[in-house]
Amino acid sequence: MKATLLALGLSLATASAALAQQPAGYQIRLDLQQVTNDRVKVVINTPAIREAQATYVMPSVVPGSYSKKDYGRFVTSFKAFDKNGKSLKVKNNGPNLFVIDNATKLARLEYLVDDTWDVKQDDQFIFQPGGTNIDAGRNFTINHYGFYGYFEGYKMLPYEVQVQKPADLYGATALDVRRASTTQDVFTASNYVTLADGPILYARPDTASFSTGGARISVAVLSESGAVKAADVSQMLRPMSEALTKYFGKMPVPRYQFLFYFPSLTSALNSEKGGYGAMEHSYSSLYFLPELPDADRLRSMVLEVASHEFLHMLAPLNIHSREIGEFDFRNPQMSQHLWLYEGVTEYVSQLVQVQGGLITPEEFQKRVKEKIDKSDKYATVSFTEMSRRILEDPYKDMYENVYNKGALIGLLLDIRIRELSQGRQTLRDVLLALREKYGPTRSFEDKDLIPEIVALTNPEIGTFFRRYVEGAEPLPLAEDLAKIGWTYAPTGQARVKAFGNLGFAYDQSKDQFRVAKTKPEDNAFGLDEGDVVVAINGQSVTMQTAEKLLRPLVEPQTADAVRVKFRHGNGAEQERQATPREFEVEVKNLVETQSAATPAQQTLRSRLLKG
Repeated sequence: MKATLLALGLSLATASAALAQQPAGYQIRLDLQQVTNDRVKVVINTPAIREAQATYVMPSVVPGSYSKKDYGRFVTSFKAFDKNGKSLKVKNNGPNLFVIDNATKLARLEYLVDDTWDVKQDDQFIFQPGGTNIDAGRNFTINHYGFYGYFEGYKMLPYEVQVQKPADLYGATALDVRRASTTQDVFTASNYVTLADGPILYARPDTASFSTGGARISVAVLSESGAVKAADVSQMLRPMSEALTKYFGKMPVPRYQFLFYFPSLTSALNSEKGGYGAMEHSYSSLYFLPELPDADRLRSMVLEVASHEFLHMLAPLNIHSREIGEFDFRNPQMSQHLWLYEGVTEYVSQLVQVQGGLITPEEFQKRVKEKIDKSDKYATVSFTEMSRRILEDPYKDMYENVYNKGALIGLLLDIRIRELSQGRQTLRDVLLALREKYGPTRSFEDKDLIPEIVALTNPEIGTFFRRYVEGAEPLPLAEDLAKIGWTYAPTGQARVKAFGNLGFAYDQSKDQFRVAKTKPEDNAFGLDEGDVVVAINGQSVTMQTAEKLLRPLVEPQTADAVRVKFRHGNGAEQERQATPREFEVEVKNLVETQSAATPAQQTLRSRLLKG
């Protein structure tokens, strides 16, 4: 902006006159009352442009998502006008760029936006929490970067978005909003980055809220069948929020908005590959999760996803590099610190749950093992190099590993810091020190973060980063987990209780659950591949009960006998009973608690898991 002004020289007075003719910033109108073919009209009164040619940018990549989206491909009928309504020449420069001639005369843009949820779910499909849904009269999921962009060089000007909407729909968001009338909302943001960071969920109102740690936590729910209620989700989230308050001392933000979209199990919007999840924002998060009929499974799913997204209020909101603080939506330069933004966030989300009593130490250990298992399928590469190049081949296919190896980096780093400081310092202390120094408005330089963490802790932490985060050495799992009295081995022998090899698959055409991945001699019931499971302990197996009834056959929690009613081929129904048997099995990535841990190991483990 400053360079542009300097380059104007003698033409500055002309630009000032143009600025006086129009309000500063962007004034946007969305009409959600008049929707045709799932398309919404966008009208933008533009800021005064000083250049003869201007480029309107729709984002290619957005913060929190590490792949190209190209939102401009959902824009059609793009037109530009001067103050007299005369058309100005527009040409496309790729899917996201709209180049306008005679831009000093520009006064208004008009175009149509299609939603992203309804398109073919191919390799270019946008994950629902990062996309848009236009369901006239019922729901509008508004991620702003799917509806409007900015002019190159004018990204940091103020935005005002006026939304004409059905009177019975409520727009939940973390953005500043004025409810002008029952059919008009006015949202404001200081710049495009702030606007894009505050999605809106329009739906028939189902909301709840509570306070903890000095923060107001709000919940908005859209459940397609009405099976999930905001009041219930709020009760699920409250213990987790209180556990976060305990971990941090107080909430790092004064307010937070959860936005949940629950498709029914038969919804046309469901991911074809079964993908669900969420997208984080500084003061909110947007979720796309299935309406699981089992209350315990629903609660577990909500907590597992929400605890991670909620913690992003620490990083990257309060701790972020310049690449994130000044995000380039057109040609983003990626930070090298995904180990922090995603990995440490995932680790702390699990740690908070065990320290808050939401999961047991055994469940925490099980989740650590699962992350080791999942990280095994990825090549061992420099984590910082992978982060910098996450949009490129082959690194873009490694992104899932930030939640697995990244979380393990966080765990081992925490153990090392605790050990080296003799329990006087933890990873939490480091994060809070960084939050205190930087906060939401100040960015660090990418190259400076690791040296700063080393300066805050111990020179040995620098060795850890050089070898296992910047370098490509395998993580020292056996060495570091032993410090908390856990044994790790790439393979080991263990005794487990099971009904044998059993799997189940849903036959959608016949609405049946069939036995899979087994032979009669390999399971306690003598079930054969393809047998139809009718009932468990007298209770019918349906889509609503399957999770609750079938999971204990795969992962027995007790030694109790179980009766299975099934049908083989076209034969009559049969019923057989069996109890779990104990098997000696070879386990990959064995993680178990040492029976003879030393007092030092027990103390370090206790402080880690209990807080």
